[in-house]
Amino acid sequence: MRKMTGEGNQHDMEAILADIALALDQTVIVAMTDRTGKITYVNELFTKISKYETEELIGATHSIINSGYHSKEFFKNMWATIGRGMIWQGEIRNRAKDGSFYWVDTKIVPFLNEKGIPNKYISIRYDITQRKLMEEKIRRDAQTYRRIAEENRDLSYNDQLTSLLNRNAFSKELSSYLERIRKDGARLGLVYVNIDRLRNVNDSFGQETGDYVLSVVANRLKSVLSMEDIIGRISGDEFAFTLTQAANEEEAERLTETIKSSLENSISIHGDLFSISTSCGIALFPKHAKKASELMMKAEKALHYVKEHGGGNYKMYEPGMATKTLERILLENELRKSVQMGHFTLEYQPKMNLSRGDLSGVEALVRWNHPDLGRIPPDKFIPLAEETKIILSLGEWVLREACKQAAQWKRQGYCPFRIAVNMSAVQLEDPEIVGTIKRILLEEDVAPELIEIELTETSFADRDEMRETIERIRELGMHVAIDDFGTGYSTFSYIKELPADTVKIDMSFVKDIDVNENSRTIVKAIVTLADTAGLNVIAEGIETEEQAKILRGLGCREGQGYFFSKPLPPADCEFLFSKPTKNE
Repeated sequence: MRKMTGEGNQHDMEAILADIALALDQTVIVAMTDRTGKITYVNELFTKISKYETEELIGATHSIINSGYHSKEFFKNMWATIGRGMIWQGEIRNRAKDGSFYWVDTKIVPFLNEKGIPNKYISIRYDITQRKLMEEKIRRDAQTYRRIAEENRDLSYNDQLTSLLNRNAFSKELSSYLERIRKDGARLGLVYVNIDRLRNVNDSFGQETGDYVLSVVANRLKSVLSMEDIIGRISGDEFAFTLTQAANEEEAERLTETIKSSLENSISIHGDLFSISTSCGIALFPKHAKKASELMMKAEKALHYVKEHGGGNYKMYEPGMATKTLERILLENELRKSVQMGHFTLEYQPKMNLSRGDLSGVEALVRWNHPDLGRIPPDKFIPLAEETKIILSLGEWVLREACKQAAQWKRQGYCPFRIAVNMSAVQLEDPEIVGTIKRILLEEDVAPELIEIELTETSFADRDEMRETIERIRELGMHVAIDDFGTGYSTFSYIKELPADTVKIDMSFVKDIDVNENSRTIVKAIVTLADTAGLNVIAEGIETEEQAKILRGLGCREGQGYFFSKPLPPADCEFLFSKPTKNE
């Protein structure tokens, strides 16, 4: 104050203090209590919001405005905090004299005597009633929406027109069926069928006639398919069904052609015979997909490929035939916006040293938490990001975020360990990728040896083209790991030629390693060859203590999986970290 007003200028100093007091009275609720909690001072705003007169408040305690909303434990913790001379902050619901409730964001500051014991407290409060009312309204609306949605889902398990399964029910039934046949190594075909130009029927003869055509098609599907097959009406003019008898592409195509012909038999409408046309898309389990959602998506892509090429035909799914359905367009747009608006987060899955049982590193895994669509799984948005090249900006964000986290953990004093970041083959093809990595490391002040780049085996399919880029990344001082090793393009014969530091054994060899001798043999071969080449080996997907024990016995140095930990937010990971001792 003296710096502002000058030495000895008491009048100006008092004027400034008066202005400050006036500003506080206009915006902040202020109260002072003695060490026992009795109120000794309140400002005008306190009396205004509480509707008590100053005389009624002075000498009372804050129990006079207690609403009964908070527990005794709540206030016990508050008093314990300020009793230790520490500042307490929180949100409190109070009750005014007229019985109305109001919320305040409260900070209580203790003042200590010469012995360090609090002798009075000043509370500073802000009225947040409107914000809390809005939060409550949003919460109620969300609960109502969820309840209505649940009720609707229960009521609409079956399609009302055809009595077939609807899309959600079909997906659940298909998923359950795939789980049952997966262990037996069985195969399955899935067909999406669309009635071409059904809208013309609706426009010419009315909605009732269009519904009649749909019911005829549904009945024909029931009659030509076996009892084991699952049938559903996926949307207005689209159906889906399984081919449990299809063991390969030829059988699936032959059966689809037969069923397609049956569906296209003439239909009698108002005494006249009309022919219909259908389009079909086919996908095979497990060749094209191992999950119900992926299998349905790929059959749908094959169908849209047929529609885009004139319709009236059938097509087996082929990689790369993705078309821009409305859902895909919307998801792509949301993906682009989410990258710009920061709707992504990183979780970290620990990697453990199998011999010592301590942390050897973590793998950064990107998560998409859309504000409206909720949490979207990586297997749904990563392929789309790669196909649309959004993976370039998303991948750069992931790398930068991982580097920021590495720098923060270093500042916190944790022992240094490596963070693994997944990189797509699409990113490797970017001519600027090495420069981008170098720039991020420099800007975030992170040592290259703290970051490991994980590449899938498909990145090594064209070894000559990728080798130079990967080697340049390693020359920066970063480690390179081959993810999902043993399932893709790599073969044991050239493991020594790979420009990498680590191979990650795919979880398909780990999940049955305690019962399958072949899996143990393959893992042992990978470990032996990796040792010869001077490569580290880490096993993915460890879920039991027995699996970890067998892998350790086979010479595998590191492992990760739910047995050790699921992917965690950064703060939760820190419980696994250690800090150097003073002697270190």
